Amino acid sequence: MRIYTIAIIPLMISLIITLTSCNEPDSYSGISDNMKSELREWAGILARHWVLPPADSLRPEKPEDTELLSLIQSCESNPEAWAYLYSCIADTIAILEPPSPACQP
Repeated sequence: MRIYTIAIIPLMISLIITLTSCNEPDSYSGISDNMKSELREWAGILARHWVLPPADSLRPEKPEDTELLSLIQSCESNPEAWAYLYSCIADTIAILEPPSPACQP
């Protein structure tokens, strides 16, 4: 019985620590406010470049490869940043005005 007590107590402590240390889903608490701002800016650039037609005045130019590599390195250092960037891109695409029916194939 003593061995069960010795084994269960550390297990219960680790379970309590794990449950109380979990962050709220989609809180992205591991990303600094500065990095969040930078990722939101990138999301706007990438989403508008991918979605808007080339003739649209709101469509930015394709980012330089060095800029994209810098973004990738920033996200690689904090994997939660990838999820935040993706979420921001999806939000940006959702609010973009769809093209007129004449532009659709």
